[in-house]
Amino acid sequence: MLKITLLILLLSTFTVWAETEQITIAAEDSWPPYANADGTGLANEIITAAFATQNIEVEFHVYPYARVLHYLDTAAYVAGFNVPIDAVTKQKYLLGDTPLYEAFSAYYQNTEQPLEIVNREQFNGQSVGVVRGYGYGQHHLDLIAKNAITIADANTDSANVKRLMMGRLDSTLIFIKVANLLQRQQVLPKEVQLAFINEGTDIYLAFSRNHPDAMRLQKKV
Repeated sequence: MLKITLLILLLSTFTVWAETEQITIAAEDSWPPYANADGTGLANEIITAAFATQNIEVEFHVYPYARVLHYLDTAAYVAGFNVPIDAVTKQKYLLGDTPLYEAFSAYYQNTEQPLEIVNREQFNGQSVGVVRGYGYGQHHLDLIAKNAITIADANTDSANVKRLMMGRLDSTLIFIKVANLLQRQQVLPKEVQLAFINEGTDIYLAFSRNHPDAMRLQKKV
Protein backbone atom coordinates (compact mmCIF):
# COMPACT_ATOMS: atom_id res chain seq x y z
CA MET A 1 0.00 0.00 0.00
CA LEU A 2 2.88 2.34 0.86
CA LYS A 3 4.50 1.68 -2.51
CA ILE A 4 1.26 2.51 -4.32
CA THR A 5 0.87 5.76 -2.35
CA LEU A 6 4.44 6.79 -3.12
CA LEU A 7 3.91 5.98 -6.80
CA ILE A 8 0.75 8.13 -6.88
CA LEU A 9 2.61 11.02 -5.24
CA LEU A 10 5.49 10.73 -7.69
CA LEU A 11 3.14 10.63 -10.67
CA SER A 12 1.21 13.60 -9.30
CA THR A 13 4.42 15.60 -8.86
CA PHE A 14 5.57 14.68 -12.35
CA THR A 15 2.21 15.73 -13.83
CA VAL A 16 2.38 19.14 -12.15
CA TRP A 17 5.98 19.58 -13.29
CA ALA A 18 5.17 18.50 -16.83
CA GLU A 19 2.24 20.91 -17.10
CA THR A 20 4.16 23.93 -15.83
CA GLU A 21 4.73 26.43 -18.62
CA GLN A 22 7.57 28.93 -18.62
CA ILE A 23 7.35 32.31 -20.31
CA THR A 24 9.66 35.34 -20.53
CA ILE A 25 8.38 38.88 -20.16
CA ALA A 26 10.12 42.20 -20.77
CA ALA A 27 10.22 44.17 -17.51
CA GLU A 28 10.88 47.84 -16.89
CA ASP A 29 14.14 48.50 -15.07
CA SER A 30 13.66 51.82 -13.28
CA TRP A 31 10.27 52.71 -11.84
CA PRO A 32 10.50 52.03 -8.12
CA PRO A 33 8.57 50.87 -6.22
CA TYR A 34 6.71 49.31 -9.16
CA ALA A 35 9.74 47.88 -11.00
CA ASN A 36 13.44 47.74 -10.16
CA ALA A 37 16.66 47.03 -12.02
CA ASP A 38 17.04 43.64 -10.30
CA GLY A 39 13.72 42.35 -11.65
CA THR A 40 11.77 42.92 -8.45
CA GLY A 41 8.93 45.31 -7.69
CA LEU A 42 5.19 45.52 -7.07
CA ALA A 43 4.36 44.86 -10.72
CA ASN A 44 6.70 41.87 -10.91
CA GLU A 45 5.09 40.33 -7.82
CA ILE A 46 1.55 40.82 -9.14
CA ILE A 47 2.40 39.32 -12.54
CA THR A 48 4.22 36.34 -11.03
CA ALA A 49 1.29 35.59 -8.72
CA ALA A 50 -1.30 35.94 -11.48
CA PHE A 51 0.45 33.53 -13.84
CA ALA A 52 1.19 31.10 -10.98
CA THR A 53 -2.56 30.50 -10.66
CA GLN A 54 -2.41 29.18 -14.24
CA ASN A 55 0.67 27.03 -13.52
CA ILE A 56 2.88 29.36 -15.54
CA GLU A 57 6.33 30.42 -14.33
CA VAL A 58 7.55 33.86 -15.36
CA GLU A 59 11.10 34.97 -16.05
CA PHE A 60 11.79 38.70 -16.38
CA HIS A 61 14.29 40.25 -18.76
CA VAL A 62 14.91 43.79 -17.55
CA TYR A 63 15.27 46.79 -19.88
CA PRO A 64 14.68 50.55 -20.00
CA TYR A 65 10.99 51.23 -20.55
CA ALA A 66 11.40 52.55 -24.10
CA ARG A 67 13.14 49.32 -25.08
CA VAL A 68 10.34 47.26 -23.49
CA LEU A 69 7.89 49.01 -25.83
CA HIS A 70 10.21 48.44 -28.79
CA TYR A 71 10.37 44.73 -28.02
CA LEU A 72 6.58 44.59 -27.83
CA ASP A 73 6.32 46.31 -31.21
CA THR A 74 8.74 43.84 -32.77
CA ALA A 75 7.27 40.80 -30.94
CA ALA A 76 10.65 39.97 -29.43
CA TYR A 77 8.68 39.31 -26.21
CA VAL A 78 5.10 38.22 -25.78
CA ALA A 79 4.42 40.81 -23.08
CA GLY A 80 5.92 43.72 -21.17
CA PHE A 81 5.09 46.30 -18.50
CA ASN A 82 4.30 48.90 -17.08
CA VAL A 83 1.99 50.18 -19.84
CA PRO A 84 -0.69 52.81 -19.09
CA ILE A 85 -4.08 52.63 -20.77
CA ASP A 86 -4.89 55.41 -23.22
CA ALA A 87 -6.07 55.76 -26.82
CA VAL A 88 -2.60 54.94 -28.16
CA THR A 89 -1.81 51.86 -26.07
CA LYS A 90 -5.28 50.36 -26.56
CA GLN A 91 -4.64 50.42 -30.27
CA LYS A 92 -1.04 49.19 -30.22
CA TYR A 93 -1.23 46.37 -27.64
CA LEU A 94 -3.46 43.67 -26.21
CA LEU A 95 -4.07 44.68 -22.62
CA GLY A 96 -5.04 42.31 -19.83
CA ASP A 97 -8.62 42.25 -18.59
CA THR A 98 -7.55 43.67 -15.24
CA PRO A 99 -4.99 46.43 -14.61
CA LEU A 100 -1.99 45.67 -12.42
CA TYR A 101 -2.81 48.75 -10.34
CA GLU A 102 -3.79 52.41 -10.63
CA ALA A 103 -0.92 54.89 -10.49
CA PHE A 104 -1.51 58.58 -9.78
CA SER A 105 0.73 61.17 -11.41
CA ALA A 106 1.03 64.84 -10.56
CA TYR A 107 2.57 68.03 -11.86
CA TYR A 108 5.51 69.08 -9.70
CA GLN A 109 6.91 72.60 -9.54
CA ASN A 110 10.00 74.41 -8.31
CA THR A 111 8.65 76.50 -5.44
CA GLU A 112 11.33 79.11 -6.14
CA GLN A 113 9.81 79.55 -9.61
CA PRO A 114 6.24 78.35 -9.05
CA LEU A 115 3.57 77.78 -11.65
CA GLU A 116 1.08 80.60 -12.06
CA ILE A 117 -1.80 78.17 -12.51
CA VAL A 118 -3.61 76.02 -9.96
CA ASN A 119 -4.97 73.09 -12.00
CA ARG A 120 -4.36 71.21 -15.24
CA GLU A 121 -7.23 72.95 -17.05
CA GLN A 122 -5.32 76.25 -16.91
CA PHE A 123 -2.25 75.18 -18.88
CA ASN A 124 -1.54 77.62 -21.71
CA GLY A 125 1.74 76.57 -23.25
CA GLN A 126 3.93 75.74 -20.23
CA SER A 127 6.83 73.32 -20.65
CA VAL A 128 6.38 69.98 -18.89
CA GLY A 129 9.06 67.36 -18.36
CA VAL A 130 8.12 63.74 -18.95
CA VAL A 131 10.03 60.46 -19.09
CA ARG A 132 10.55 59.27 -22.65
CA GLY A 133 8.06 56.53 -23.54
CA TYR A 134 5.95 56.90 -20.37
CA GLY A 135 2.20 57.37 -20.55
CA TYR A 136 0.39 59.75 -18.23
CA GLY A 137 -3.24 59.25 -19.21
CA GLN A 138 -5.69 60.49 -21.79
CA HIS A 139 -6.03 64.00 -20.37
CA HIS A 140 -2.28 64.50 -20.78
CA LEU A 141 -2.53 63.44 -24.44
CA ASP A 142 -5.42 65.85 -24.92
CA LEU A 143 -3.34 68.74 -23.53
CA ILE A 144 -0.57 67.92 -25.99
CA ALA A 145 -3.05 67.78 -28.88
CA LYS A 146 -4.41 71.22 -27.93
CA ASN A 147 -0.88 72.66 -27.60
CA ALA A 148 -1.76 73.55 -24.03
CA ILE A 149 1.60 72.15 -22.88
CA THR A 150 5.01 71.81 -24.49
CA ILE A 151 6.59 68.44 -23.83
CA ALA A 152 10.29 68.05 -23.00
CA ASP A 153 11.29 64.41 -22.55
CA ALA A 154 14.23 62.83 -20.75
CA ASN A 155 15.30 59.31 -19.82
CA THR A 156 14.56 59.60 -16.08
CA ASP A 157 12.55 61.55 -13.55
CA SER A 158 15.81 62.67 -11.96
CA ALA A 159 16.90 64.33 -15.20
CA ASN A 160 13.62 66.23 -15.36
CA VAL A 161 13.99 67.32 -11.74
CA LYS A 162 17.44 68.75 -12.51
CA ARG A 163 16.06 70.70 -15.46
CA LEU A 164 13.20 71.96 -13.30
CA MET A 165 15.67 73.21 -10.69
CA MET A 166 17.70 74.93 -13.42
CA GLY A 167 14.62 76.80 -14.63
CA ARG A 168 14.53 74.97 -17.96
CA LEU A 169 11.08 73.51 -17.26
CA ASP A 170 7.90 75.04 -15.85
CA SER A 171 6.80 71.71 -14.38
CA THR A 172 7.50 68.00 -14.51
CA LEU A 173 5.13 65.06 -14.34
CA ILE A 174 6.04 62.41 -11.76
CA PHE A 175 4.05 59.48 -10.45
CA ILE A 176 3.32 60.22 -6.81
CA LYS A 177 4.63 56.95 -5.36
CA VAL A 178 7.87 57.50 -7.26
CA ALA A 179 8.17 61.09 -5.99
CA ASN A 180 7.47 59.95 -2.43
CA LEU A 181 10.22 57.34 -2.69
CA LEU A 182 12.66 59.91 -4.09
CA GLN A 183 11.80 62.20 -1.17
CA ARG A 184 12.45 59.43 1.36
CA GLN A 185 15.77 58.73 -0.34
CA GLN A 186 16.55 62.47 -0.15
CA VAL A 187 17.00 62.58 -3.92
CA LEU A 188 14.20 65.08 -4.53
CA PRO A 189 15.17 68.65 -3.61
CA LYS A 190 12.92 70.23 -0.98
CA GLU A 191 12.07 72.99 -3.48
CA VAL A 192 10.34 70.46 -5.74
CA GLN A 193 6.78 70.14 -4.52
CA LEU A 194 3.50 68.76 -5.84
CA ALA A 195 1.54 71.51 -7.59
CA PHE A 196 -1.64 69.59 -8.51
CA ILE A 197 -2.81 66.12 -9.48
CA ASN A 198 -2.81 64.98 -13.09
CA GLU A 199 -4.91 61.81 -12.87
CA GLY A 200 -4.98 58.18 -11.88
CA THR A 201 -3.93 55.88 -14.70
CA ASP A 202 -4.58 52.14 -14.94
CA ILE A 203 -1.29 50.35 -15.56
CA TYR A 204 -1.26 47.06 -17.46
CA LEU A 205 0.76 44.10 -18.53
CA ALA A 206 0.64 44.60 -22.31
CA PHE A 207 0.81 41.80 -24.86
CA SER A 208 2.35 42.22 -28.31
CA ARG A 209 -0.24 42.11 -31.09
CA ASN A 210 2.45 40.62 -33.34
CA HIS A 211 3.38 37.67 -31.11
CA PRO A 212 1.69 34.33 -31.90
CA ASP A 213 1.19 33.46 -28.21
CA ALA A 214 -0.19 36.82 -27.12
CA MET A 215 -3.94 36.17 -27.35
CA ARG A 216 -3.68 32.81 -25.60
CA LEU A 217 -1.68 34.18 -22.68
CA GLN A 218 -3.73 37.35 -22.41
CA LYS A 219 -6.79 35.22 -21.60
CA LYS A 220 -5.00 33.59 -18.67
CA VAL A 221 -4.54 36.75 -16.57
